[in-house]
Amino acid sequence: MKKYFITDFGAVSGENNLQTDYIQAAIDECFKNGGGIVEIPSGLFLTGGIRLRSNVTLHLASGAILKGSRNP
Repeated sequence: MKKYFITDFGAVSGENNLQTDYIQAAIDECFKNGGGIVEIPSGLFLTGGIRLRSNVTLHLASGAILKGSRNP
């Protein structure tokens, strides 16, 4: 199963900037290519609402934190 790392789409760990667009881009690319795993690496990633897709597994690596924001 192919893995898509959100960092390859521009996501960076940190509490100050939303990473929603980068996470969604990884999910969408994974879906477009028939599915796979979207990997959230160790670190803190702040996100607004994301849309999960069929055949896409969202995997949080050890030490990964996906923190929701009220800011879309």
